[in-house]
Amino acid sequence: MNEFKSFDIESCACFLADLANNNKKLLIITHRNPDGDAVGSSFALKKIYELLGGSAICACQSHIPEYLKKIVGNNEEFLTDVNCEYDTIITVDTASPSQMGDLQNLSTKVALSIDHHENHTPYAPDLRDGNASAAGELIFKIYNDLLNKGLINKNAKVCRLIYTAISTDTGSFQYSNTTPETMSILAKVMETVNNDSNSMNTAEISRLLYHSKTLKEILNKKVFIDNLQITDNRRIGYIVITREIMLKNDLREDELGGAIDIPRAIDTVECAFVLKEENTSSDSEKSFRMSLRSNSELNVADICKKFGGGGHAKAAGGSITAESKEKAIEIVLNEINSALNEVI
Repeated sequence: MNEFKSFDIESCACFLADLANNNKKLLIITHRNPDGDAVGSSFALKKIYELLGGSAICACQSHIPEYLKKIVGNNEEFLTDVNCEYDTIITVDTASPSQMGDLQNLSTKVALSIDHHENHTPYAPDLRDGNASAAGELIFKIYNDLLNKGLINKNAKVCRLIYTAISTDTGSFQYSNTTPETMSILAKVMETVNNDSNSMNTAEISRLLYHSKTLKEILNKKVFIDNLQITDNRRIGYIVITREIMLKNDLREDELGGAIDIPRAIDTVECAFVLKEENTSSDSEKSFRMSLRSNSELNVADICKKFGGGGHAKAAGGSITAESKEKAIEIVLNEINSALNEVI
C-alpha cells in the first residue's frame, strides 16, 4: 500500500511557492541517461522556481545530451555529484529510485516526485498522472496554476523547455500518448514561445530535435544498422551494443538513444529492443540496460517490470544480467515471444 501523500496540481504549486517564500534551496533530480522530457521538465521546473524567487539546482548522474544543449542553454548543466547545500529534493520523470543511478542514496530524502509513468514505484510523496504524455505536461499545469494565481508571469524559456519535453516523449506528437489535452497544452506553449522574438521558435526547436545531426550521429546509424537482428518471423527486431562495439566506434552513452528507432521502423516488427552492455560487466557475468518499444497491443512495461524496470505500455526499460550477451538475448526474446503469443 502506498503510504505516501499524493499531491494535486494546486497543492504542488502552493508547495513550490511556500518553499520559495521561505528561501529554501531546491535540488531537482531526474533519471540517468536523460531524454528530452527529463531534461526539459527538470530545467523548466528550475526556471519556474526561480520566477518564484527561489534558488534551484538540477542534478543527474549523466550530462545533458548534446542535441539538447542549445535548447536548454549553454550556461546550464546537470550537477552529477551532489556535494552542495540544499533544503528540499524534488524528482522529475523518475519512476523508481534505481533510475537515479549514483544519486539513488538521496531517494529517501525526496519531498516530492513528479512523474507520468504508469508503472511507478512509490518512494516519496508524489504528483503523478499515468495518462499524461510526458512529465512536461504536469510541469505545464503547475506553471499554469502559478500564472493564474498571479505568482509568476509568462515565460518563454519555461515554455520552450516544456515544448521540448512533450515533443520528445510523444515522438514529435506522433505516438499514441498524444491526446487532445496534449495538443491544447501545446497550443498555449507555442503561443508564448513564438511570440518571443529574442530566441528560437518552435520550428527551430523541432529542427534541432529531429533534423540537425552531426556527422558522427549519422555514422552511428551505420553502426546500429550493422548490428541489427530480426527474428525469423520478423515480429521482433533488436540491436545489442557491447562494450567492444562502444570502444571500437567511439560511442558515448548519450549517443545510443537513436538505436531503438532502427528496428522499430521495420514494417513487420511488433516489438523492438536494444540491449546496451554496462560498464559493470565482468568475465563471469554481464549486465545490460534494455529498452523496449511496442508497435502493437503488446505492453512492454509489463515485460520490463519482470526485470526491475517499467515505463509505459509502448515504451519501457529495465536491466538484465546474464552470463553472456547470447543468453541475455535469449531471455528477452523468450519473454517477448511469450507476451506476443498472449495478445494474438
